[in-house]
Amino acid sequence: MNLNNFFQPNGIAVIGASSNPEKIGRQILDNIISSHFRGKIYPVNLQAKKIAGLPVFSSLEKIRVSDLSKLLVILAIPAPFVGEEIKKAALLGIKNFIVISAGFKEVGKEGQKMEENIVSLADRYKLNILGPNCLGFINNIYGFNASFSSATNGKSKIALVSQSGAIGSAVLDWLRVNNLGLGYFISLGNKAVLNESDFLKYLDKDKDIKAIVFYLEDIVEGKKFMEIASVVTKKKPVVVLLSGLSESGKKLAFSHTGAMAKEPEIIKAALSRSGVLQITEIHNLFNLILLLKNKAFYNGLSEKITIITNAGGLAVLSADYIEKSGLDVTKNIDLLGDAQASSYEKALSEELSQNKKDNILILLTPQTATNPLEVAKVISKLSKKYFKRAIMCVFVGGQAVSEAKEILVQNNIPVFDYPEEAIKVLSLLKKNQQSKLNLDRFLSSSSFKNKKSLKTDYVGFLSVLKSYGIKVVSTRYFKAGDRIKSFPVVLKAVGPDFVHKTDKGGVILNLRSALATGQAVNKLIKGNKSYFKNRENRIVIQDQKQTGLEIILGLKQDDNFGHVLLFGLGGIYAEALGKAEIVVADLNKKRALAKLQESHLFSIIKGVRGKKYNLKSLVDVMVALCKLAKDHPEIKELDINPLLLTEKEAIVLDARVLLD
Repeated sequence: MNLNNFFQPNGIAVIGASSNPEKIGRQILDNIISSHFRGKIYPVNLQAKKIAGLPVFSSLEKIRVSDLSKLLVILAIPAPFVGEEIKKAALLGIKNFIVISAGFKEVGKEGQKMEENIVSLADRYKLNILGPNCLGFINNIYGFNASFSSATNGKSKIALVSQSGAIGSAVLDWLRVNNLGLGYFISLGNKAVLNESDFLKYLDKDKDIKAIVFYLEDIVEGKKFMEIASVVTKKKPVVVLLSGLSESGKKLAFSHTGAMAKEPEIIKAALSRSGVLQITEIHNLFNLILLLKNKAFYNGLSEKITIITNAGGLAVLSADYIEKSGLDVTKNIDLLGDAQASSYEKALSEELSQNKKDNILILLTPQTATNPLEVAKVISKLSKKYFKRAIMCVFVGGQAVSEAKEILVQNNIPVFDYPEEAIKVLSLLKKNQQSKLNLDRFLSSSSFKNKKSLKTDYVGFLSVLKSYGIKVVSTRYFKAGDRIKSFPVVLKAVGPDFVHKTDKGGVILNLRSALATGQAVNKLIKGNKSYFKNRENRIVIQDQKQTGLEIILGLKQDDNFGHVLLFGLGGIYAEALGKAEIVVADLNKKRALAKLQESHLFSIIKGVRGKKYNLKSLVDVMVALCKLAKDHPEIKELDINPLLLTEKEAIVLDARVLLD
């Protein structure tokens, strides 16, 4: 969707403009006027002649504009009238709308029908519609406020996109109190037509925007979002605070993967694959905005920190938290309690003049000899000279440090109330930057090479895995009179009634003779007579493998983000342990290795008590499963449990698949 005219209209019409200052339509009109919008403003009202000193139009048809495609229409009228107004406007050639009005899908079935009508109109006439049930947007880059929320103090290079109007208003208020601005504020509302992906794509192209922050309650087009974000995040930091991540997925009886790959973990994997920095606490959203105002924090952050302080105890607390956060203290410069502004200036100047990349954390408490305001002025002066160095300040106190903190904020120096806040967001940003080093573009669609139907019977599916280069234990269906040439062997009951075979005594190990094998077959059949009446339930015989590390691997099809791959410690306790890693199933060898190295498995695989395992073979299996998922989008769930990992190989001992 082309949003240029949406964000840079030649004119704005407000349907529902009112003479009553308490009405939302009037508040929006006043905001457009007071923000000095450079285009024409058209209040639309059936009865009034003038509102806020502007001539009023009884309908959009009365507005004489040469190119109506460059007009932005804002609707602040009761929900039942919105659809008809959009249709009339669309027939006039108008393309861009903000629906402020509430009363749509958020209120029930009738509202849902009205919202579906809006979506239908957007599809039919190729319309850009923000909302409904939103605040509107503020464009400080172009210079106008098309919302019923007060503007921030000036502009910055950060865009904020919020699904919640209340959260958005809270952030805007916080920005005003802290004398911070925004480039854009966009309230998404119900996302009937335009959603987070559309705005991410637009903001990527805006050279004035250097960082994008989202508050979201869901992501409606997951694969589209990943494709766009995986490109944007290579150039600009993208932060997402996502709510609504409580466990909502139900356990599926079919597979361990279905039970273990729950929605929050899938979303986390998708955002990680996209290079997005996901946060879960709103105060980190505020704190990241503080950091991202300063371009020194955008790329190439070091994990090393130099502390400059007048409070030794505060430095010790900071050092503890720095180590806990995976960062390193390289130097602590204690200026002591009688430190003056000149002491801070000398220490900071010496550090900045050295050719180092250390982040600098300046700590201050308001002691008798220390003048916080003068220290803030010194830091501000030096930060302008050394603008490429990342400097954070922590001024602990109340009234004594308030003016100093304002000076720092005005000079784009992030300042925090407590050291933990600064260290936490620096750590988050550093880890996010590190994760993007090997990031490549996610492709939301691909041509499926394998058009053959997938075999789902036990032996047939194992043969499919073999065709993808995955080693599989020798397996065949058992038949009466079978001659077994080598021992030991394993018997398994397989089929729709033996999903969890061990629970029904469906696995018999260590059979070392034909007699023992025959007895085991009889035992299996006798103990499960009712199940073996179903011809889909059968017995297989496998070579028994020696011990190794048991791994679980699985695929799950997510309706929003596509296939994800799960891996972790396997065996009969896999689901009980519940510790598994989840990644988007488009791994190549490089990313598969990186994910394994980050995982809880890596310390075991690389060697414990003299035991070593074949890391390369596990990487190969993970990549092969991703290719299988790509070739067969019909796979709903897949389990390999266990994959036996030894020093020489990785071999599948048990597997199953479920198709849509």
